[in-house]
Amino acid sequence: MYSQLSKEANTTIQKWLTDTKYSEYKEELEKLIAQEDWKTLEDSFYTTIPFGTGGRRGPVGLGSNRINRITIGESAQGLCDYLSAQSEEDLPAELAGAKKSGIVIAHDTRTTSRELAEYTASIFAANNFTTYLFNSFRATPELSFAVRHLQAAAGVVISASHNPPADNGFKAYWSDGSQIVPPHDKGIMQAVTNVKNIMPSLPAELAGQIQTIGKEVDDAYIAAIANESLSKSRSAKIVYSPLHGTGTMSVQKVLEHVGFQDVTIVAEQASPDGTFPNLPNNIPNPEVLSASEMVTEYAKRLDADIAITTDPDADRLGVVAKDSASEYKLLTGNQIAALAAYYVASKEQKGFMVRTIVTTDLLDAIAQDFGLKIYNHILIGFKYVAQLIREHQDNGDETFLLGGEESYGLLKGSNCRDKDAAVAALLLCELASELKDQGKTMFWQLHELYKKYGIFTETLTNINYPGAEGFQNMQRIMKQLREQSPTDIAGTPINAVIDRETFTGNDKGNVLIFELSNKHNRLTIRPSGTEPKIKIYTQLHTPVDPNISDEDLQKKITEEASRAKNLAEAFQKLVG
Repeated sequence: MYSQLSKEANTTIQKWLTDTKYSEYKEELEKLIAQEDWKTLEDSFYTTIPFGTGGRRGPVGLGSNRINRITIGESAQGLCDYLSAQSEEDLPAELAGAKKSGIVIAHDTRTTSRELAEYTASIFAANNFTTYLFNSFRATPELSFAVRHLQAAAGVVISASHNPPADNGFKAYWSDGSQIVPPHDKGIMQAVTNVKNIMPSLPAELAGQIQTIGKEVDDAYIAAIANESLSKSRSAKIVYSPLHGTGTMSVQKVLEHVGFQDVTIVAEQASPDGTFPNLPNNIPNPEVLSASEMVTEYAKRLDADIAITTDPDADRLGVVAKDSASEYKLLTGNQIAALAAYYVASKEQKGFMVRTIVTTDLLDAIAQDFGLKIYNHILIGFKYVAQLIREHQDNGDETFLLGGEESYGLLKGSNCRDKDAAVAALLLCELASELKDQGKTMFWQLHELYKKYGIFTETLTNINYPGAEGFQNMQRIMKQLREQSPTDIAGTPINAVIDRETFTGNDKGNVLIFELSNKHNRLTIRPSGTEPKIKIYTQLHTPVDPNISDEDLQKKITEEASRAKNLAEAFQKLVG
């Protein structure tokens, strides 16, 4: 036992040193111990990477709290074991014959993704599951589509989404193409925990048992997304950057397929490269302003109507457009969701929309105005959007129109059951085209929404808590806020506290909501499900005169942004 390490880390390290399952890592682990790198050892072994809102994700490296052939192999074997157990005759019919129906595997452009995808495929095949593996990198939403298209029992994507280059992950999908939700997520995690031996990967001479897929699924996916088009207008001048990710296989192909002619690709960021070399700090996240620097430069030079970016697995869409001063500006995820919702609502006659609890209430106002139903109670994670599609469309008589979340995720239609930057790009580029035809811009449309429904202002603050100590601090903060809830934030009274941990079923989550003057003015705090950080969301709403001048509207928008920022900063100081 090593006194410098926690009991949990010591226990796991001893397993990795003595169990033959971990023998390939024994020498590397012994070197790390000899170097007395206790901080790295503690963080690498104090826990096992759990399935969060986006599956299992983290840095690639040695240890139970890292992504490697052990944690990926256990994930793959555990999924096989769980699916095999579910195939019993007395269990759900949807999984009868799971081995024959098979599992689909996709991966992004990260440096370790192909290797880990092939390793995963070999484990599935060795467990006698029909195994489908894409011939190269693909967008995560296409994996979701492929599971449905091939009528597979499950799907897996090897990706760390928008995380830094050192990370990777394993995300599991159910037979309906949605991310795993309760009770299956916990069931799979338990099966992973119970894995004693990973089925040996297939030898090279048997690798032919893995079925390679590509063009046929691609063509079906692109056609399905194109079918979600709501306009024939194609006048927008578009700039697009895939940020070195998979978007060239989805977003670019969809825009070409539907007939957009003036699309310029940011050449410096078009190559599939998991090191993300031509991005500031190598961060491929559309939410981060620096990720849009190059696409914005292109937009200025070409006088583009809209500039878009996608993260490495092409499920999130960033949008840059001209503001009221004709300066290019990055829209927030809430603004993108509101514009898309208004566009869809103005074209469709009936159906329902979905938003997460931290997504703007502007979607509620739009849905109500157009007589559409909106489900607004769901926890963070697009798997819950998919769950509502299953409940109210697949097993009901309602029609799903649009799902949105503040973290740059959108979905229209139900061909996929995850957020999809390709369909989001289609909607936003069509909207930009229709507005251009009228001599208007996307920010003009956004300001018209504010005049009609009031100004909705949202902020997001991320507080990083890395490592084992950080995880403990996050738990301490949430516990303290529950036991000693503040009565005000910077002098603004808190009228109500909603603790989602007291809810039941899929509505239960580690989320606290502090309502201010009313339900439209609030602060929400939660630990991230996939990253070592706490997220603080602020939303404010203020009505305005529909006839307000553009100058006064802009002034009011600026004032509200400052007020929201001050509240978020005060709350951040409060939580410590």
